[in-house]
Amino acid sequence: MNSETLKEQWTEKGYFVVPKLLNFDRVQELRLIGDRILNQWIQESSNPSEAANLTNMAFLTEPRYFKQHPQQLTQLLNLISDENILDIIETICDFTLLFHNTQYFFNPANKTRNGDWHRDQQFCAANEKIEQLRMQNTVGIHLHIAFLPDNNLEYIPGSPTRWDSPEEIEIRKGLNGKPKNSTLSHATRIHLDVGDAVFFNAWGIHRGNYIADIPRRTFDIIYGTIPDWYTPPPTCFLQENILTPLTPRKQLFFQRFIDTYKNQW
Repeated sequence: MNSETLKEQWTEKGYFVVPKLLNFDRVQELRLIGDRILNQWIQESSNPSEAANLTNMAFLTEPRYFKQHPQQLTQLLNLISDENILDIIETICDFTLLFHNTQYFFNPANKTRNGDWHRDQQFCAANEKIEQLRMQNTVGIHLHIAFLPDNNLEYIPGSPTRWDSPEEIEIRKGLNGKPKNSTLSHATRIHLDVGDAVFFNAWGIHRGNYIADIPRRTFDIIYGTIPDWYTPPPTCFLQENILTPLTPRKQLFFQRFIDTYKNQW
């Protein structure tokens, strides 16, 4: 898929799929890392059975996960700043984007449920006017990379370029007795095979589905402009020489993140 096609799909739909972004061997290496971190996170939780029934964990680059595995942290940083990925986000976005966060999606232990429809910019927004201003003035990009086959993401094509229809706003806000996880028949379900990736606009209307008996392991990286409503935590980025093993371009990418937030850390 050439850069012009990616840009067109991004503008028109708000998402696109890149088949085999990662090869099988790299996926297997990264899944071992992700699963080890997930297991540690569950075991360290105050309520492990409750944690195992959540849908995802965040901040996979926290130093506590790598005390015995420093090389694995470098592998994750290399993934987040992969030059292929940086090329793609530079193609589709006219803004300079920063790293924001990582998440690891997994199937809940025994509590199946459909997720709520949402736009990411609705969180911490006091009203719809603020949501709309964020849509116009900021950028948020999710990159989901499937470590196992995944068809759990539903997306409303074109929704990042417009405001909600009456049906959408009623469901997204839970108005008039409508559950926030009601069906939207015009949604597209996105299918990913192992190593496939979907880039999607976080400001579009979307939701996940969380099925207990279907294994899921999907690595999520979030990129974006500087949010004025949230400061990402430093995780590993206050450690000395953390960027030394990376290429100059990757170091520059993370250094922009560090320089932007270091005074707030």
